[in-house]
Amino acid sequence: MAQGALAALAVLGYTSIASAQSSDAPAAQPGAESAWTKVCNTDPKSKKKICMTLQNKATDTGQLLAQVAIREIEGEDRKSMAVIVPPGMLIQPGLRVQIDGGQQKAGKYNICFSNGCVGEFLIDDAFIAALKKGSNLVLTTLNQQNKPVQLELTLIGFTKVFEGEGLSPQDLQAKQQKLQQELQKRAEDAREKLIEQQKKATQSE
Repeated sequence: MAQGALAALAVLGYTSIASAQSSDAPAAQPGAESAWTKVCNTDPKSKKKICMTLQNKATDTGQLLAQVAIREIEGEDRKSMAVIVPPGMLIQPGLRVQIDGGQQKAGKYNICFSNGCVGEFLIDDAFIAALKKGSNLVLTTLNQQNKPVQLELTLIGFTKVFEGEGLSPQDLQAKQQKLQQELQKRAEDAREKLIEQQKKATQSE
């Protein structure tokens, strides 16, 4: 996750989890384990356990397209969901989220950094139940041309991860490093394949 996203999560009170995340963390890749990850830590001030169930959506090169993070605090019924999108979106209209073709839920951006803007939604048990039954979480925002930009995040595997035990910050970091290594290897393989194709094309001329 980009450094701006880290700072944004900290501003929204996600500090204990955000501090565990490395910069430019890749999203889970197709065919791999669930795109969702749950991480838990104890807040040093309140001594309460805080868990975040999150998903990064990124390009093949690791560029962040969107991140969703659902926060739960031990002993509190209230839940919240932070949504991070790249810069260049219109701020005033805010953003909307919906589950599959369901009703859109409107939200406002709380803060923007050079590499991302953050919106936060208060959510309830009914919203969580809908996430568990859904197929995709759809984010909609407007770009500088006032055109809607939609991003879909899969809900496959959400229930199992949300209801399961969370990773420790240390385990999360190890998982992200492994994903980063896999991403780098795929990029290197793609470059080598392209170079080989260019050589063959040159030889055939």
